Amino acid sequence: MIGITGHTSGIGAEIYNRISTHSCGFSLSNGYDITERSSRKKIIQAVSDCDVFINNAQAGYGQVDLLIELFQEWKDSQKLIVNVGSRIAEVMLGEPHLHLLHYSAQKKALKTTVAEIQGYNCKIDYVWFGYVGTARILAKYPHFTAADYITVSAAADIVMQPVHGYLKRNGSGLLPAS
Repeated sequence: MIGITGHTSGIGAEIYNRISTHSCGFSLSNGYDITERSSRKKIIQAVSDCDVFINNAQAGYGQVDLLIELFQEWKDSQKLIVNVGSRIAEVMLGEPHLHLLHYSAQKKALKTTVAEIQGYNCKIDYVWFGYVGTARILAKYPHFTAADYITVSAAADIVMQPVHGYLKRNGSGLLPAS
């Protein structure tokens, strides 16, 4: 089984639609707010039988908190946590992008946390890309052309690469590629 946050829109919905028979999803729409400790505890309890968790939803520092708390439970296991980062954690923001400071700090915190918790039995992966052509991004940036972003499907492929590798190494059977 695979757990995934943010499964009702964007990249998370694309992934969830691909793996829904093998997964459980957690989003605001079904009562899970990763910014709230009680919701994170419920997610961690619900994924105890999962082998893979995709930490996709981003809401404040909730994504980082969820990673730390799930890692504490899974660190001695042979499980996989895939964290969805952002290109913004790879660059310094210039003047025209200062409106993204909070998001940048949150994604940089996620990247740093992933680096800090390497070396345990639990495999921790971090994937990232630039803008993704989700409905929300395309509405926010109507001037974007196809050259300015990757498709939702392409982003889902990137997120699923470590999942497929993990499942193949562990003989868990491969999920459909797309």
